[in-house]
Amino acid sequence: MTKNDRASIVGDAIAYIKELLRTVDTLKILVEKKRCARERIKRQKTEGDAGDVESSNMKPLGDQDQTYNGSPLRSSRLQRKSKNTEVDVRIIDDDVTIKLIQQKRINCLLFVSRALDELQLDLHHVAGGLIGDCYSFLFNTKIFEGSSVYASAIASKLIEVMDRQYAAIPTTNSY
Repeated sequence: MTKNDRASIVGDAIAYIKELLRTVDTLKILVEKKRCARERIKRQKTEGDAGDVESSNMKPLGDQDQTYNGSPLRSSRLQRKSKNTEVDVRIIDDDVTIKLIQQKRINCLLFVSRALDELQLDLHHVAGGLIGDCYSFLFNTKIFEGSSVYASAIASKLIEVMDRQYAAIPTTNSY
């Protein structure tokens, strides 16, 4: 094992640990949000028991919160790779974070945007960059209310779309 190999392994381990720490921080935030929402529901119930007419009119809103908070947080993560595309999908509750790495091709964002629309994901933010001969993008999306989508469906759709376009579009050398 060469010095570069060891350095690469250590670098990958450090990146993985940092990713785990970010995940822990995200989960802590979600737990805190859920705890605060439960406390708010308890306060609303206490106010409702006092017999106040106005608070009884707000009960439907409390019921919506209760249904939301009564269910466990949905969390999943999936990584998929094909010959030319890597996709990392993370779902926490209704937030979806997608990391996509693909060899440099024209209109990559257009095809991903269409696929996200087909999957009923609301695109909130995109960050990207060029690393060597590859584009690296990070998409922050939300699942539309009433829609259900799984990490495997998102990853499969993006790989299918990108690999289909990879075969049809020539590489770009002018950027």
